[in-house]
Amino acid sequence: MNTYFGLLAEFNGRAELPLDEVAPRYFGVSPRTASTRAGAQALPVPVYRAGDSQKSPWLVSAVDLAAFLDERREEARTMWKRVNE
Repeated sequence: MNTYFGLLAEFNGRAELPLDEVAPRYFGVSPRTASTRAGAQALPVPVYRAGDSQKSPWLVSAVDLAAFLDERREEARTMWKRVNE
């Protein structure tokens, strides 16, 4: 299955995902830590606010997250092959 479509299914068809929902599952950090890192653009994917307000939630594109996950999976596959072949 395509990673992007898997994310769409997981997040009920939303293509722009709230960082608060993504961070614990995919980055292993709390929403608060993720928000702090987002302000410094110190996360493994680009994050942005849709609105001009500081109170607007941070968002992650499902396209960017899928690309990140695919890269990580390929890195793991390469390492596995090195060890097991």
